[in-house]
Amino acid sequence: MSIFPKWFYKCPFHERKPACNTVKVLLIVLIVFQASCKKEEFSWGQKVGDLTYSGNVVFLGASELSMLDQVTDNQLVFNGTAGEIEKITETSILVMGISEKTPYGLLRKVTSLQKNGEELVASTTDAILPDAVKDGTITLRETLLERNFMLRSKTPGVLINESSKFFEGLAITLEKLELLSGGSPAAEVSGSMGLSAELEISMIIRSNEIERIEMAVELTRIDELTISAGHSFSGSGEVTAAEFVHRPVIIDSLVFVPEVSMIAGFEGLVSGSVNSGVRQDRVSSLSTRYEGGTWSDQPVANTVLYDFLRPQVPGNSDLMVFSGPVLTLRLFGIPFLETEASSIFSIEQNEGPSALWKLYIGNGGQSRIMPGILGFTGDHTMNMNAQLSEIGNEGLE
Repeated sequence: MSIFPKWFYKCPFHERKPACNTVKVLLIVLIVFQASCKKEEFSWGQKVGDLTYSGNVVFLGASELSMLDQVTDNQLVFNGTAGEIEKITETSILVMGISEKTPYGLLRKVTSLQKNGEELVASTTDAILPDAVKDGTITLRETLLERNFMLRSKTPGVLINESSKFFEGLAITLEKLELLSGGSPAAEVSGSMGLSAELEISMIIRSNEIERIEMAVELTRIDELTISAGHSFSGSGEVTAAEFVHRPVIIDSLVFVPEVSMIAGFEGLVSGSVNSGVRQDRVSSLSTRYEGGTWSDQPVANTVLYDFLRPQVPGNSDLMVFSGPVLTLRLFGIPFLETEASSIFSIEQNEGPSALWKLYIGNGGQSRIMPGILGFTGDHTMNMNAQLSEIGNEGLE
């Protein structure tokens, strides 16, 4: 059965012009309606796992990256145009995997192209996550264990523990690690530092905008440090004892890489020889949520078990010692989350015949979400400082 009236078939277009004009309008409306229906059903993008990438994204894998000759902050040089490289245009977003020249992967926006024979030079700028991802949910759940880390550097006086130890997290041993003040040796620290971290991150992106972020970090730390010196010293000093990089965590073509630095240091004044040691086993948990342009933080949860040696410290001294990790999570090489956590112990020794020493412990640090890769303006910071608590004291009779 026809959808058109009978006069449609009897009317030559040179006759009954008003009626025929009406038919033409009906045909145009029908075509537009059908086209609009098809457009609603069409999804402009590329599906990878739980994510839909924008249609102008070009994925470069191992074969394409083998043709990558040079990487700078604003330029990529390829020695060939085979595979996906030939799809690159001046409006492309490049999502690049792991290679020798792209150890963190790479996310770049192309601004111009120049071809010289087989060589392709792409001028680029850093892209942000919503440039590449149109829709979907990014879910990262990772427990950082020692077996997945590689040592990047260490300072003399640092030993890397055996993998057979009971603690599965990342740990180092300190043997007379020097702390400097003004470039001169001030004191030495010995003991151990350990970290096991659990990360949970969920991001929802809709129409190339970040709609929601939920993030939780739990840090299990061991800090057992003894500081000693045979002379007076003052000032402050800090040393990066060791640096580690985690294996890449790849989620639907997104490349996350955690890094850890172990830090130890001091601040204060000691008027003679000193020897003092404290062990702190801490679990710190923090979480936050972003939605509707607003961050909502949960209170930081912190538990601690401790033990200490009776400090040997001269009168008129005030010394603080700190140690702990700095955990950085990178997305395509750009810092995305940085969490710094310090276990602190502090010694005070009064001057006089009835001098009293007091020993305190505490927790310091913060977690920062950095806006670069997200396209936000301004960092969001969660503080995890805990007030110093007295754990011991002794006065002379």
